[in-house]
Amino acid sequence: MGPPGGGRTFITARLIRHFNVIAYTELNESIIHAIFTNLVNNFYRKFSESVRNALPKAIESVISVYDRVRKELLPTPSKSHYTFNLRDMWRVFQGMCSASSKYTPDAADLTRLWYHENMRVYHDRLTTEEDRKYMKDLLASYFAEFGFEKEQVINV
Repeated sequence: MGPPGGGRTFITARLIRHFNVIAYTELNESIIHAIFTNLVNNFYRKFSESVRNALPKAIESVISVYDRVRKELLPTPSKSHYTFNLRDMWRVFQGMCSASSKYTPDAADLTRLWYHENMRVYHDRLTTEEDRKYMKDLLASYFAEFGFEKEQVINV
């Protein structure tokens, strides 16, 4: 809606009174962290102890990857779809919460799952080889936090 002119007509106050402006402030990192920590910890409560011990690092790294991707992979005219929001972070956590304790017995498997979900959500949307390499290097930089080398987690 805009001011009258250029094909737009005057909108009466009688019609406008039926609409509301809804806005909200962006959630801060501590709230996001608390929400996803509760969700993920609840899902993984029946998994092995090594997987549960790796969860805080996984949660921190998902949030950190999201922040870096959102700040560093900005939209341009040729990459207008590079808009990332909380829904993308939720997709990573949703994929991680589709794991089975049978197929995720230790922290290395959780790390592989973390890597796969980040690649699925972020890497698959990237269009240039430079951006794809950036994403792979970004994710590889987090392997040390999990206590693994890149070769232990993914096949090079």
